[in-house]
This record gives sequence, structure tokens and C-alpha cells, in this order.
Amino acid sequence: MSTTNSRANADDDQFLPAPPELLQAVDQLKAYSLRYEVAMKLVLDKLDYISREYELRYGYALIDSKQSRIKSPESIIGKLQRKHLPLTFNAVFSELHDIAGIRLIVRFLSDIKTVEDLLATQADIKVLRVKDYIHHPKTNGYQSLHLILGVPIYTVDGPNIIEVELQIRTIAMNFWASLEHELNYKKNVPEQATLQASLTKKAQLITELDQEMDDIKRRMYQSKTPPQSS
Repeated sequence: MSTTNSRANADDDQFLPAPPELLQAVDQLKAYSLRYEVAMKLVLDKLDYISREYELRYGYALIDSKQSRIKSPESIIGKLQRKHLPLTFNAVFSELHDIAGIRLIVRFLSDIKTVEDLLATQADIKVLRVKDYIHHPKTNGYQSLHLILGVPIYTVDGPNIIEVELQIRTIAMNFWASLEHELNYKKNVPEQATLQASLTKKAQLITELDQEMDDIKRRMYQSKTPPQSS
């Protein structure tokens, strides 16, 4: 994760101590979480404005709902350990790109590209990386567009670029993903493997439904909506 002047280099490479000193490391990470909270709020405010202006101009809401969260210090340390990364502050900032996360739910498939294009025009937010699981779904059928955004914030140490992960998906994609997540993490599910295989097949139905609903939307709003992105 790209940061500037966030701490002295020696501090960035300071090791997060192993237990029993782990609680001290957690306290240090809590201080850094404020930067991610500020960056996430800036993105949320930007999305709110884009959605309101889009509705005024084109007559329908671009965004259905959104969710946001900041990874807890305990979760950050756990992810470093699972990925076999060094327990250092430098590893947190350079290897973890989803400490601040936003999930954006839109109604129609074409709205995903519209949001991406609108964000790309913003002078103060940069799209750093894109993972397109819509055109290239995961093997289990998961679909979503993941963007890593670089957001400038200004601290007592100077300017910083903080990364925020934005996931954009349709209502149907989110319904599928929620059930898939519940199935994977729920214990003692009878015939779990069979259900997982069935859910993977249902992902194609989600794709077909989104395409059909998008066509209906296009016909309803073709006189007001801007040209569709390819």
C-alpha cells in the first residue's frame, strides 16, 4: 500500500511483536486505523454525491445500498499470519489492500461500469488496481468488480495516500455471494459439497438475469440515460 511520510522508515519496519506483546501492537494499529476511517469516509461521501447528482440528471438511483468496514487490528494481524507475511508495519501498508473496505450494491449490470467510469474522472481519487470478476468470474462462480482506490489524506505528518478497496456488484450478485459465504462458513451443513456445486451452476443464472434486467432498464430509460460504456 502506498503511503508517504506516514512514519520514519525505522518505524515502518518495526516488527509487530509476537504474543504476549501482541496487545501492544494492536494498540499501535488502532492509531493507524484513523487514517483508513478518514479515507473511507471520503470515498463514501464521493459516492453519495455521485449517486444524488446522477438521480437528479437521469431519473433513477445509481446506487441501491452500500456497506463499509475497517479491519480490526486483530484481523489485520491474523491475515498477515495466514499469508505468511512478516509482522511489520511495512507489511501492513504494502501487502494488505483491504484494510478499509466498501461494498457498493447497484441494481443493474451496466451501472457497475458507470460507477467505475465516474470514479475514474475524479481528480482526488485514483483507481490503482482493478480485479474484474464479472468478465472473469472466480471458479466458484463469484462475480464482482474490485477496485483499489488511492485516497489522499492529510495528517500531522504530512500527506498520505491511503488505499480503500471498493467492491461493486448487482443486487443479484450480492444475493448469490451472501449465500455462498454463509454456505462456506456454516458448520455441519449436510451435503455441503453438493450444495456448493449447485450454487456454482446458479451463478450462470445470475448472469443471465442481470443481462435481462439490464435490457429492461435500457428500454425504460433510453431517452434519459447517457451512452452505455462498452
